[in-house]
Amino acid sequence: MKKLNRKLIRGTNWALAGLLSLLGFTGCGKDDNGGGEISVEYGVPSANFKVLGRVTNEQGQPLGGMRVVASEVTTIWGKGPEQCYSGLLRDTVYTASDGSFVREYSVFPADSVYIHMKIEDTAEPSIYESDSIAVGFAKGDLKDGGKHWYRGAAKKEVNVKLKAKKKS
Repeated sequence: MKKLNRKLIRGTNWALAGLLSLLGFTGCGKDDNGGGEISVEYGVPSANFKVLGRVTNEQGQPLGGMRVVASEVTTIWGKGPEQCYSGLLRDTVYTASDGSFVREYSVFPADSVYIHMKIEDTAEPSIYESDSIAVGFAKGDLKDGGKHWYRGAAKKEVNVKLKAKKKS
């Protein structure tokens, strides 16, 4: 009886070990995750993207206190819709009295990175129309990157002119 129990336990252990190894190997393999999210964790390549901007009115006068909302970042690597990822940022900065704003993001260094921003008037009632922009970065824009995890930094300057709301 003892011998039968040992054989049964040993056989069960072998079967479970084989099953677990098969399940483990199916979790590895192709990098294609069906167009899903790329997990950016410690030890994953990263790059810094800086947006320097200035918000003015149509006459070129700086507008301080404007809300700049970075709502989304889109990263594209390769070609095709399955190699595109859009993620929510939900990040807000306000312009200084000279109309300037600076925002820096650290994301996975893809072939192309687009940061979508919306500029809004915070006054009640608002005087200016809201405006939206997309700031694009290419892989070639990255400077001072190493051969290790840090791929470099890129910066873009943008000027946004807000139109005055029409009085009704």
